[in-house]
Amino acid sequence: MSEDKNEVMNALTAVREVAEKSGINSPEFKALEAKTATLFETQEKANQEVVAKLAQERKDLEDVKDQVKDLEVEMARKAAGSNGVNFKETSEYKALNLFASKGDQALDMDQKALLRTDSDTAGGYLTSSEMDSEIIRLMTEISPIRQVARTRTIGKKTLEMPKRTGILTATYEGETEAAQDSTSEYGSETITANALTVNVPFTYDMLLSSDFDIEAEINRDVAEAFAQKEGNKFLLGDGVRQPEGILANASVIANARESESAGVITGDDIITLTGDLKVGYNPMFGFNRQTLAFLRTLKGSNGQYLWNVGLGGGAPNQLAGEDYLVMQDVPSIATGALSVIYGDFMRGYTIIDRTGLAVVRDEVTRKKERIIELCFHKYNTGQVVLEEAFKALQIKA
Repeated sequence: MSEDKNEVMNALTAVREVAEKSGINSPEFKALEAKTATLFETQEKANQEVVAKLAQERKDLEDVKDQVKDLEVEMARKAAGSNGVNFKETSEYKALNLFASKGDQALDMDQKALLRTDSDTAGGYLTSSEMDSEIIRLMTEISPIRQVARTRTIGKKTLEMPKRTGILTATYEGETEAAQDSTSEYGSETITANALTVNVPFTYDMLLSSDFDIEAEINRDVAEAFAQKEGNKFLLGDGVRQPEGILANASVIANARESESAGVITGDDIITLTGDLKVGYNPMFGFNRQTLAFLRTLKGSNGQYLWNVGLGGGAPNQLAGEDYLVMQDVPSIATGALSVIYGDFMRGYTIIDRTGLAVVRDEVTRKKERIIELCFHKYNTGQVVLEEAFKALQIKA
C-alpha cells in the first residue's frame, strides 16, 4: 500500500512540475499525462470504491431510520384495524429489492431473450461457429447518483413529502411581558414516478444459433442501460416526464457561484465553494474525469495543492479536504458550464422507485417474421427536494 501511494505521489509531483513549467497545454505535459494515465486510473478506481463504501454506510444508516419510521407507521395502522394489503409482502416488492441488492443476475425470468442473426451489430457476431468466451464491450460511463442520494420505494405512482419551510422564532421577554406567538411553516413536495423502458426485439433463430447465454446478456445490458439513463437524468433531466436533474434545477442554476477567471477554474474557486453551504450538511464534490485531471494540478492561495491522495486504511482521496465522486455527466470545463457540484446529495436529492419491475413478452405482433419483443419497464424518478443543499460552480464567460 505504501509503495503504491509513493508511486502515485511521485507521478503526481512530476505532472505538477511540468504543468507549472510548461503549462497544461504543452506537448510535454500531454505526453507525461498520457504516460501516467493508467496509474492514475487504477488509483482513482480504488478511491471511488472507498468513497462509495463510505457513502453507502451513511446511506444505510439513513435507510435504517426510514425503515424504523415506516415500521412504526405500519404497526399503528394495523393496531387501528386497517385491512389494507401490505405491499412489502408482494412478489413485485421482493423482486425489486432482490434486483437492487444482488443485481440482474439474481432475477429468475422465464422469457428467453434473442437478438438477430442477419445483422452483425444487432447480434450476428454471436452466431459464429468459433467464438471467444468473452464479448468485447464498450465501456459505459455511469454517474453514481444512486450511491449517495436518498432512495425511497413506494407502492403507488406519486409520493407526497412534507417539508418544513420556516421554523419557530424565539424572543427574549422582560419581566411580566407576554410571550409572542410563533408557528412553524410547512409545505410539501410531490414526486411522480415515470416509466423507464427498454424494448428488445429478437428472433427464434438467435436462440438456436447463439453460443452465449443470451438471456444473461440482455439482462446485463438492460440493467446497464437503465443505470446509464438514470445517472444522466438525475443530473441533467428537465423534469418533464423524467427526473429533475440537480444541475437543471432553477434554484441551483440561479444561485451558482461564478469562477473568478473566465474560462477556467482556480484553486481559490474550489476553496471558496466549500464555504457556501450551511453548517450541518455532509457535502462532497461531483465532477467528471476530465475536470478531475485538471484539478489535480491546482493550488490554493497558500501554495498547497488541493488534491491529496488518501492516507490508506480506507481513507479516500480528497479535494480541498472534502470527498468527491466522479460523475461523468457533469459538464466539462467550458465557458458558462456548471462544471463542479458541491452538496449533500443524501438530504438534497430523493430518488423514488415504484415497486415492481415488469417484463412484457410480445410474440404476436411480429409473428410472421418470427420476431419476439421483450419490453422492460420500471417506474422511478428523482427530484431536488432541498435546493440549499447544493452549490454549483459556473465557469465565467
